[in-house]
Amino acid sequence: MKKLILLLLAIMPLGCMAQQEDKTSKYLAGAVPVNEAGFVYFKKHYEVKGKSQADIYAALLQYTQKDIVEGADHLPQARITESDAGTGTIAANIEEYLYFKRKAWSMDRVRFYYQLIFQIRDSGFDVEMRNIRYLYDDISQAQTYRAEQWITDKEALNKAGTKLLRIPGKFRRFTIDRKDAIFLGAAKATGAVRKVTRTVEVEEEVTE
Repeated sequence: MKKLILLLLAIMPLGCMAQQEDKTSKYLAGAVPVNEAGFVYFKKHYEVKGKSQADIYAALLQYTQKDIVEGADHLPQARITESDAGTGTIAANIEEYLYFKRKAWSMDRVRFYYQLIFQIRDSGFDVEMRNIRYLYDDISQAQTYRAEQWITDKEALNKAGTKLLRIPGKFRRFTIDRKDAIFLGAAKATGAVRKVTRTVEVEEEVTE
């Protein structure tokens, strides 16, 4: 038993390190795409089988308005700039707070700007986030940073591409997390992603 406990104690740190590496890997090399013109963009395609362009369009228009434009951290400039049911296009310019830390005694945030575009067709849609920039307005001299100057592989990673740099790495990580939340929210709103509930049976050992 003693040997087993010692073995488990030796393995546990390795498991924790592996989990930490898995959590960090999504932010490393290649996580922030740059197009041929040098601009940062995120894009993903979703299949929504059995739904028409009109159905998907209506769901995404409501999601964009209620959850993004009027979302919990939205700011006054957030608005839908184009909504064309005929072409299946929805575009929005978003201004919201991106929180790095939010506690009663400490807060770190930036104004987060981006353009969100949906291109919708029967049985699927593409979503793209682009024109990303940040404004630190909680300091004496407010500064604006573009994603191209701040969260690319070149700017946010060490030379080996294996580690996030402290400040730009923070922007990169929270931007990716916010992008993931928005894209997943759109998928859920249209039925492209469904919540699956699994029942797990647990056997209990009874000692008499």
